[in-house]
Amino acid sequence: MMFTVLSCAIAAEEQRVLIIGNSYTFYNDLPNVLQALSSKTKCPLKVESYTAGAMSLRGFLDDPQHAKAKQLVESGNYDWLILQDQSQTPAYKPDETMDSVKRWAAIAKKHNTKVLLFLTWAHASQEGGKMTPLVAMQEQTSTTYCKAAVENKVKVAPVGEAWAKWYQKNPNKELHLDDLSHPNASGTYLAACVIHASISGKPVKVSGNLKLGKQAIMRVPKNTAKELQAVANATVKGFTPAKYLEARETADAAKPSAADVKAKLHKGMSIEELTEITGKPILKSVNDGRTTYQFLIRNGGEMAAYCNSKDIVENISIVVPGKPAEIIDVSKL
Repeated sequence: MMFTVLSCAIAAEEQRVLIIGNSYTFYNDLPNVLQALSSKTKCPLKVESYTAGAMSLRGFLDDPQHAKAKQLVESGNYDWLILQDQSQTPAYKPDETMDSVKRWAAIAKKHNTKVLLFLTWAHASQEGGKMTPLVAMQEQTSTTYCKAAVENKVKVAPVGEAWAKWYQKNPNKELHLDDLSHPNASGTYLAACVIHASISGKPVKVSGNLKLGKQAIMRVPKNTAKELQAVANATVKGFTPAKYLEARETADAAKPSAADVKAKLHKGMSIEELTEITGKPILKSVNDGRTTYQFLIRNGGEMAAYCNSKDIVENISIVVPGKPAEIIDVSKL
């Protein structure tokens, strides 16, 4: 299957890129990493950024303090506008992300600037010293960005999907920092690879020793760089927002709904009985002899089952985007 975005011809001249985002962009200096990486390819990029910690795409539009972000786009000096929303907004406030992308895309279109959505990674949880990305958060984040892309006819750099693929293959090689949110150097390098491949339409095959002139930007060990590039290229190859949404809809239909689960709850229910309804949990954690199991349910929902030392379900919490959270005391049913 061919890469789907062909934006750089052989020996193409430098393309101008503006990234608007927050700490996910400025940690490890992603703009310079992306520019340095691109300098080793036939699709060189001149990358600038406008960032502010914890800021959302809506904030960049509406906060007068950040008026420069819009002014930069309106200058018409860029071939590409890369948009990165606050990490939790696409998952937990999807309507806000959808509206923000629509507004930014309209501005970019007036100035003949192409838009690329920086689909971010999920936060992680940590159990026994091992990091695990939050599956439900990634699914909802990816779904929101892909819906925004389809509705506004813009492109997506599926960085978060590449992170998920990396963790599936390399569960002990972390991309998150200890704060369970921000990227380490490998995470930023993977993001740069995905973004470049998404712009160029070509797989990334460069050294992990990145420089701009004589300035060292990042050094990723040779074998690690190759592994990260392979995951980036495999993720971008054939990826389209429409295909992602179609696959997500099929997978979601196979999950139980909140109503399905609630109808079968009963006092004394074992976790084995619950998993017959929900399928395998995505996460298990133990604290003071009590175990919590987390499951995915339909419509982007999450369910947690809190069990006693004998794995009998005592409480259930259900969270579905756009609805109030529900807490059910199963021990009193």
